[in-house]
Amino acid sequence: MAVLGEIRKKTWLVFVVIGVAMLAFVAGDLFGENSRIKQLFTGDPSVVGTVNGESIGIAEYQSAYDATQKMYENQGQSATPNQIAQQTWNSLVSQKVLSQHAENLGLRVADDEFWNYVAQNFGMSSGAEAQQQIAELEAKASSDPGAQQQYRGWLQTAEQIKLQLLSQKYFGYVMAGTVVTNKEADIQQAYNISNANIQYAFVDYPTLTKKLNVKVTDDEISAYEAKYPKLFKAEGLVKLSYTYFPAGASKSDEAVALANINKYLGTQIVHDEVNNITDTIQGFGSTKNDSVYVTQNSEKPFIPNYFTRAELEQAQLGPETTAFLKSATVGQIGGPFKIGNTYQLYKLSKAREVRDSVKSSHILVAFQGSAGGTGIKRTKEEAKKVAEGILAEVKANPASFGEVASTKSDDKTASLQKGSIGWVGKNNQLDQTFNGFIFTKPVGTVELLETQFGFHIIKVDDVKNKTAYQIANIVKTIEPSKATTEKAFTGARTYVQNVEGKSLNDFKNIAKKGGYLNNTTEGIERFAAIAQDIPNDQDADILKWAFDKKTDKGATNLFTSSTGDYIVVHLVERFDKGLAHPSVVRQYVEPVLLHEKITKLVDEQIGNGGLNAFVSKFAAKKGNATVNFSNSNVNGVGLEPKVVGASFGVKANQSSKAIAGNTGVFYVIPSNQQIQKNQKGSMILDNLNRQLQGKFQQTLLQSLIQAADVVDNRAKALK
Repeated sequence: MAVLGEIRKKTWLVFVVIGVAMLAFVAGDLFGENSRIKQLFTGDPSVVGTVNGESIGIAEYQSAYDATQKMYENQGQSATPNQIAQQTWNSLVSQKVLSQHAENLGLRVADDEFWNYVAQNFGMSSGAEAQQQIAELEAKASSDPGAQQQYRGWLQTAEQIKLQLLSQKYFGYVMAGTVVTNKEADIQQAYNISNANIQYAFVDYPTLTKKLNVKVTDDEISAYEAKYPKLFKAEGLVKLSYTYFPAGASKSDEAVALANINKYLGTQIVHDEVNNITDTIQGFGSTKNDSVYVTQNSEKPFIPNYFTRAELEQAQLGPETTAFLKSATVGQIGGPFKIGNTYQLYKLSKAREVRDSVKSSHILVAFQGSAGGTGIKRTKEEAKKVAEGILAEVKANPASFGEVASTKSDDKTASLQKGSIGWVGKNNQLDQTFNGFIFTKPVGTVELLETQFGFHIIKVDDVKNKTAYQIANIVKTIEPSKATTEKAFTGARTYVQNVEGKSLNDFKNIAKKGGYLNNTTEGIERFAAIAQDIPNDQDADILKWAFDKKTDKGATNLFTSSTGDYIVVHLVERFDKGLAHPSVVRQYVEPVLLHEKITKLVDEQIGNGGLNAFVSKFAAKKGNATVNFSNSNVNGVGLEPKVVGASFGVKANQSSKAIAGNTGVFYVIPSNQQIQKNQKGSMILDNLNRQLQGKFQQTLLQSLIQAADVVDNRAKALK
C-alpha cells in the first residue's frame, strides 16, 4: 500500500517509466530486421515482390526457385544462381498476371475439369480414380516420409496444372474475340494487288549525322523516357567494367595433353625412378582386357553397358566421335578427339546381341492401396493368394493365358487385348520393375512379379534383338600447367595493385597496355547475366557486391571463377530505381531520336525543293522501284514501310517531304499508282485470322506483364 501511495503522489514518474519502455520497444522495432518503420522505407523483407499489389513471399519464391533448379538438373543443363533466379522470377510474374486477368473475367477451374485432366494425362480411367489415388497418397503422407515428399511434389504439380488450365481458358476467351472481319480482309486483298512506280532519293543516317553534326543529349533521352515510362522503368542498375585473366590451358598445354594421350596408341616403356623399376604398358589396341586398361589409365570409369549404333548416334558425343562409332569395327580405335577441355580415345571393345524391344502379356491382381487398386477391397495377402492360383492355372494350361487375362485381370485396358502389352522399346513408360523383368527373361517365361500396381503374372511373348557394342573410352583432361595458372594469378594480382583507387580510364588503359580482355557493360539488373566473354558462375557474387550500398563508386574487387580464372571488376556507376539513366539506354534511344532530328533538319533545309533539291544538296543516291502496298519492301534497299506508305499517300508525279526511313532519309516521287478498290478477301480470310491469332499468342502475355504494376524487391529481401 505504501508503494501504491507513492506512485499516486508521483504520477509523472509513471509516465516517465512508460515512456522509457515505449522508447525501448520502438527503438528495438526501428532497428530490427522486420521493423514496421523500416518496412515503410525498404519494403517488407518477407516479400520478394508484388504484381498488381499481390505479394510474392519468400517461401513461395524459394519453392519456385528450387523447382526451377531441379528442372535444370533433370534436363542435364547447368545454370548459374542468377539464371535460375531470373527464370523463377519471370515464371512467377507470368503466373500472377495470367491468374489475375483470368479471375477478373470470372474464369475458374472446376474440380471435375481438374481431375479429368489429371486422369487423362497420368494414365487413369477417370477423374474419380485420380482423386481417390491422391487422397490415398495424402493419407499415407501423414506417416510415411517418402509419401510425404511425393505429396509435396504433387501439390506443386497441381498448382501448375490449375494455372495451365486457367491460362488455356483465358487465352481461349481472348482468341475468340480476335478475328479479322470480312471488310478488313477485303481491304487487305486490295493492298495485296496495289502497286506504284517510284523514283526515290536516299542518304544513309551515318552520312547525314556527320554532315549535319547532329548529337543527342542526355536531357533529350530523359524526355523520351518520360513519354514511355513503362519501357524504361528499372529496379536499379549498375554499370561495370571488368578485366579477365583466364587460367585455362594454353595452346602449349593442349599440345602436351595431346602428346600424352597419343602415347596410349603405342607401347610405352615407363621407368619408376623411386623404385628403379621399368615397366612396359601395352598400347590401347593390343590390350586384351579393355575394362582394366581403362580403369588404370582413364580419368573416367569404364562403362560396361552395351549400346546400339542408333543409341550411340543419339548420345551427342561430338561429330568426329559419332562419325567414327557409326562405322567402326570391333577392336578399332578412334581419336584422339578434342571434346570440351579433354582429349579422348574411343575403342569399339565388344559386340553382342541385345534386346531392342519386347512383346509381353500380363494378368494384374491388384489390392487395396496399390496403384492399380482403385475400387478393389482385397488385401495384399488375399491378392497374392489369388495371383498364385492364377499362375498355377496358366502354367498348367499355357494356351489359356489370353482367356484368363480377359476375365480375371484388373488391368481392364490390357484385358481387352487378352492381356497383351504389345511391343515396347527399352525407353518406355512401363513400371521399371516390370520393364526390368521382361528385358531379362527368356521368351516363354511365365512368372509372378510384384510392382506398385499389384501382383502380375507376366508372360514374355517375343523379343527383337539388335547388335550392341561395348565402348572403351580413355579420357584425359587438358590441364593448365603450373606456369599457366601462375601467370594468370600474377597478372591479376599485379593488375589489381595498379588499378586500386584509379579512374575508369586507368582501369581500361592499364588492361589494354597489358593485353588483357577488358569490357564495360551497359546497365545491369541485380539478377541479370553480366557478359558472355567471361565465366558467369560469379555473376551473383559480383552483382551482390556491386549493389551493396557499402561498395563505393569506383571500387575494384577481384573474383575467382570455379575454373580458376580471375575477374577484376570496377564499379563504374550505380543507378537507383526509376527511369533508367540516359547512359544505360542511349544505345536504344539515341538512334530513334537521331533519325527524328536528322529528318527534321533535312526537311527544313530542303523546304519545298523536293527530291531534286535533296539530291543536289546532299548528293543523294537516286533509284527507281516498283513497290507493293502490302509488303513494305523497296528493291535494292530493304524493308521501308514509311517509304512505301508515302508512295501511295503522295499525289502522283509530286515529290514527298523528307521521310524518316529505317536506313536513312528518303524522298519519293510516285507515278502510275494502281490503287485497287472493291476487292473481295474471302480467299485470304482464314490465313489472316491465323496470322492475327499467332501474333496475339506471341505478344499477349508480354503486353499484360508490361501493363502490370510489378515491384521487384529481391535485391533487398534475398540478401
